[in-house]
Amino acid sequence: MKHVPLHIFATALLLGSTALAHASDNASVIFPAEGNKTCSDYSANSLILQMGTTSPLVSGSLTGTENPRDPGTTGESVSYSVTGGTVVGFSDSTTPIDYALLKSGRDIAVIIYPSGGVTSDTNMKLTVAGVDKTISAISLCYGLGNVAPPPPPPPPVSTIPSCEALNASGGLDGVQVMCPSDGSRSIIYNFEVSEAFYSKTGSPLACVCNSEPLDECDPNVAYDPYVDNNACPQPVNSKAGAEVTTHIELNNDPYVCSTIGGKRTCYSY
Repeated sequence: MKHVPLHIFATALLLGSTALAHASDNASVIFPAEGNKTCSDYSANSLILQMGTTSPLVSGSLTGTENPRDPGTTGESVSYSVTGGTVVGFSDSTTPIDYALLKSGRDIAVIIYPSGGVTSDTNMKLTVAGVDKTISAISLCYGLGNVAPPPPPPPPVSTIPSCEALNASGGLDGVQVMCPSDGSRSIIYNFEVSEAFYSKTGSPLACVCNSEPLDECDPNVAYDPYVDNNACPQPVNSKAGAEVTTHIELNNDPYVCSTIGGKRTCYSY
């Protein structure tokens, strides 16, 4: 889809009173203007479309011309509400709204949304000298066809792979692992002590027997069974923090140490 930049007249920044203030939950930029402005005053006439009302009700709906740059074919619509005459919101727009105009007399708030537009917004206000102005007209501007930037890729998640899968492709760093035949799960670590980084092939240093791969989790995030925040699961026996931690130390010294039950033991190699 072709990206069409939103052309805003820089001089419009100077048209509004410095006493104007505005609000919106979803806007990326808001600035004041004055006069009888329409959507086409801020973008190319051949692209921009609008739906609006000069007699807003407490709640209602707006309709507009079909946006040729979205998947629909039957025209556009949106629901809106006005609370106390001064707070505007819209929702369930059938097409992304690129920017909106709120009017009160000659005062205007130009509310510009992020590239790609939004289908809803709330708490839209036009405030002059600390007073929320009664909204006399609403215009929702659409049709630019801007494409929202793709979200950043998720951080890579490492895993401890299945030993059986590694055996089929050469083993754990070249070592075949014989997993328990009774189906019990085991985590197997293999360190090549003659190698600088404990691996001669660059393959994983650990695998798990009789199990699907183990995904990385974050022990510094509080576990919540209702939120997927990549926290490490709460132990079934609910004894988190009550057990003595087991440490294995290996740093090419050349010796290896383990601390189990509070007792530290080292072995040279």
